[in-house]
Amino acid sequence: MRKSGDWMTIWDDRILEHLLGKGWESPAEIHDKVGDEVTLRQVKKRCRVLCNAGLLAPCINDADADMFEITIWGQLYLEGEVNAALIRPIPKTRPPDKVRPDYWSGFV
Repeated sequence: MRKSGDWMTIWDDRILEHLLGKGWESPAEIHDKVGDEVTLRQVKKRCRVLCNAGLLAPCINDADADMFEITIWGQLYLEGEVNAALIRPIPKTRPPDKVRPDYWSGFV
């Protein structure tokens, strides 16, 4: 039995199951196969969250990578061997050109 985390959605399981059989695909291809109830933007976002959790990995080690593959941790999660509630998806740090300057925080 799978142990999902409170940060996970039903689409995460479907994305992982799909990639388990396919190897690697783009979010657009995943969106075509997973279902019509979710948008392409949501699939892209969930792929990034799963990458930050270590269950997926980009095929190209780049921030703009658009191809994803399942990791060993993702396979173990699908087999019920990993408790995803113990994993917290931590986003990568922003590149220096994407960080707001310190004075910007006063305007929020």
